[in-house]
Amino acid sequence: MSHIRPSISIEKCILSFSHDRYISRKKANAAAMAKAAREIASNSNGISHLILRAVDDKIDNLKFLFLINGIPVMCYALGNLLISSLKEIVIVGSEEVEQVATTFLETVGTRGKKISFVREDSNKLNLFNTMQLGKHRLNIEPNELILFQPGDLPFMFDIEEILHDSDIQNYNLILWLNSRQMMFPNHQHNPDSEFVRRNYHYRTLCKETNELHEVKEPNIYPINLSAVDSDIIDQLHSTRKDGNIIKAGIRKALSMPSRVLKLLPIMAHHALHFRSDLKQFRKDDKYLFGMQRDNFDRAVSVLLDTEFTTKFHSDPAFVSDVDALEDWEDFESLTHYANLKHGEKGLAHIHPFGEELLRFREEQMPSLKTKIDMYSNFPAYINSFYQSLKMNRVPFPNGSQYVPHKTNHEKNGSGQKAKHTFSWYSNKCNAVKLGRVS
Repeated sequence: MSHIRPSISIEKCILSFSHDRYISRKKANAAAMAKAAREIASNSNGISHLILRAVDDKIDNLKFLFLINGIPVMCYALGNLLISSLKEIVIVGSEEVEQVATTFLETVGTRGKKISFVREDSNKLNLFNTMQLGKHRLNIEPNELILFQPGDLPFMFDIEEILHDSDIQNYNLILWLNSRQMMFPNHQHNPDSEFVRRNYHYRTLCKETNELHEVKEPNIYPINLSAVDSDIIDQLHSTRKDGNIIKAGIRKALSMPSRVLKLLPIMAHHALHFRSDLKQFRKDDKYLFGMQRDNFDRAVSVLLDTEFTTKFHSDPAFVSDVDALEDWEDFESLTHYANLKHGEKGLAHIHPFGEELLRFREEQMPSLKTKIDMYSNFPAYINSFYQSLKMNRVPFPNGSQYVPHKTNHEKNGSGQKAKHTFSWYSNKCNAVKLGRVS
């Protein structure tokens, strides 16, 4: 395993606004509808009609370009990094992404950060190639950890814990896992407090705290690209949904016999103890994979042949990515609620970069609507996308005004999700603003 050089913080980031494409819109829609149908049939906690790109799309159905409160998702994500302590950012994306990013930065400024852009390769739309494009543009020191972040996390505006984590000195890859128990500690007693609905396919037991965690895969990666095989990360990332990451890990391990031998005692301990240990917390539980956390860390360290660890955070914004129409609507509904409470400046009450985002909307979106096809009539565009996935409603029923979706629970007057969501982000936004002042 590689020697780790001491480092105080992460200063550089690859921000990816790139995503792979299906061969046709027909296949993309079929995949999205099939996934949602499986989730509905299994009564899953979260239902997802995925936002997928396709080669034959007349308008690039790229989720990062979608508008929340009339502002591109990607601008929220980029704004989050502008108010962070990062010093250098490389953006990877399409021609339209570059157009939006350039206009956005010309409007709000760079906050003293070095920001560059690399065009995605339409023939190699995978994580490995995206990392390589970003890596070659950054001036990375030997053994330096950088942050790799997909650009679909619009309200993940507080990442200082990640950038200044003490374990940066000791590991080449850190996975910040999304733990249901950490983010929503009261979800069992107060279901409405779980304002981000996701499916948690993994279980991990923490010996040091004697706790069971329902876990979802991470969305951001502090990583040393010189010590971790990007090809392995690409395989694990692309199969991380729905438990397929385990099969990919096993296949990769079997291709490296020397590492399999080192894994055997770890897996033997897992086979002998995990199920019985889990039953101390739950006698009956449905999950795709589970493991003792320290065992998992050791196993992945062997598999990757590098220093690796997992950590938990307590911020729901880390799991709130925009992968599906339901995710997009969560944020559209949140900003709609903020506007009802505070008027057109409502965004500034829930996002610390809100004033700048609103200024960009006012000054630049009218022009971008004439240059980017998706924006010429976004309500009509997203209504048609809902209809193409056979959803039972559209978000802009009159063609211009957003109308929030209400579940039966909310129609009966007992829904508190919007209030919980607004309250959480409002408090978080205020805390971040106070921290910047102090």
